[in-house]
Amino acid sequence: MRILIATHSIDWGGSARSLRILVRYLAARHELSIVTLIPPRQDRPMAADYAALGVPVHLFEWGWLPVSYKGCAVPERDQDARCEAMRPRIPEFKALAKEADILLFNGYPALSLAALAPDIPKVLIAREVLEPSSPRFESVAQFIHRHVSRAVAIGSREAELPERLGIPCRIIFNSAETTPRFLDFPPLAPVRFGYFGQLVASKGPMDLVRAAATVAPALRRAHASVHIYGGDALRPAPLQRRMQGTIEHNSLGDIIFIHDWTDNVEEAVRSVHCIVRPDPTGSPWGRDIIEAMSMGRPVIAAGEEEVFIKPGKTGWLVRPGDIAHLAATLSVLSRSGMELEKMGHNAFEFAQEHFDPEKNLLRMEKFILDGESH
Repeated sequence: MRILIATHSIDWGGSARSLRILVRYLAARHELSIVTLIPPRQDRPMAADYAALGVPVHLFEWGWLPVSYKGCAVPERDQDARCEAMRPRIPEFKALAKEADILLFNGYPALSLAALAPDIPKVLIAREVLEPSSPRFESVAQFIHRHVSRAVAIGSREAELPERLGIPCRIIFNSAETTPRFLDFPPLAPVRFGYFGQLVASKGPMDLVRAAATVAPALRRAHASVHIYGGDALRPAPLQRRMQGTIEHNSLGDIIFIHDWTDNVEEAVRSVHCIVRPDPTGSPWGRDIIEAMSMGRPVIAAGEEEVFIKPGKTGWLVRPGDIAHLAATLSVLSRSGMELEKMGHNAFEFAQEHFDPEKNLLRMEKFILDGESH
């Protein structure tokens, strides 16, 4: 089967990591090629990984689907302008699509390309939640209904829109990168909290810094620390500079540590007792949660949905944007290494059942190809 995959980026965020896992699996069975809307970064390994798999990556700087996503506003006029500028190159994309049997969209943003390939089945991996308040939401929803043949949703929230539009849809969780494997806990004290993600406002790392600052005396008494992975020491993003400024201004350098982005997640997770996902949009699921639970680490996450995070069993839920609530949770758990280890084992058991790549990727493949997932 010849599969053309369209994605907004092969490098950034959990969707890119999830795509890499899927591509590694499919490349052994099918002929793949990828179109990305954003140029691959030279300092990231994704493009090299795909080249080693024999999967060509084509840059086609088309605009995103013009609708905002939960926690991510899209400048619609800028995206429209990108589409207009790329129109002379539309035949290039059509030629790629003509050689494929299926067009697979890794998330909604690249779905804007769907109208350029009307004669090929289109499958959507619904990775985002669209904001109904977006000015063009209704027209975008009609566009999705018109072009998408079927959809895989990575969770119940992501399934809501395809189901409402009458698009055949299955919920298939993202899988871990490898078969879940419990990593032995570090010594139960002092407790080390970890954050893994981009240092952007939509992910909430500044909330974590502020929460840790609020209970700094309690963290110091417990000798606990917060380790934030996702920085860039050579080219710090604006939010990283603000976070570092807050740490220095409040003399928190003995509690909070900002580390560079790492693709060796296992090594970093091995050193921490608990993962924190302070997402202000209240999404207690995602690539960081899946990978953490698959290595036997509990999660403190912002949100209310008890799908992955079962409070007191596989982690804790805190109110989105409530820094005091997050701070209190950090304070209590900083003295609870034994409880964190117990929750880590529970998280791992959940991951074994729900995040096994051998099972999930097979289901994903079958649904992509023929609409069946069992």
